[in-house]
Amino acid sequence: MLDFLSGILRESHPQYFIIEWMGLGIKVHIPASLYFKMHGVGETITLFTYLRVKEDATSIYGFLRPEERNFFEILLGVRGIGPKIALSLMGHLSLEELHNSLSGEDIQVLTKVPGIGQKTAGRLVYELKEKMIIPEGETRLTQEELETWKDVEEALLSLGYSAREVARAKNKLGDSSGLEMEGLFKKALGLLGG
Repeated sequence: MLDFLSGILRESHPQYFIIEWMGLGIKVHIPASLYFKMHGVGETITLFTYLRVKEDATSIYGFLRPEERNFFEILLGVRGIGPKIALSLMGHLSLEELHNSLSGEDIQVLTKVPGIGQKTAGRLVYELKEKMIIPEGETRLTQEELETWKDVEEALLSLGYSAREVARAKNKLGDSSGLEMEGLFKKALGLLGG
């Protein structure tokens, strides 16, 4: 619904930014690591966003890259993980560090993050480790295929598939060399059971 937000950074805090957009001041919750990367108050910035609507509140979460936003959404799919813990994880560990610790079942790295105990770290590893690795015998996408995949991903998300389902399909693609967007889309859709 709200894929990204581009506007003038008016306030910068470790937990959130205030971004001016069309005369409105929009509060965007961020991982703490993002605060240290952007100090340009008064400059125009673009954040990839996740909109969370609940009965009592609407919140916007912002990230530098769409991959980070998508991973945030995957984290929220884990039982017992809310936005606060997901932001804490992403504020203390890079996306690569998170992938490595989850796929390598490195609970010690995860428990160094404030708010993450042994039980929560174990649940994260149990529910996400399979999503962090590419199964044996399957190949990674080339740079050109990654560019094409972005369009395919957008199409799948617009069809109502979740970021988690789309990430799972991407990991299962296997050898997709030579496939153009239509072929890649059909293959991914087949893996999703569409």
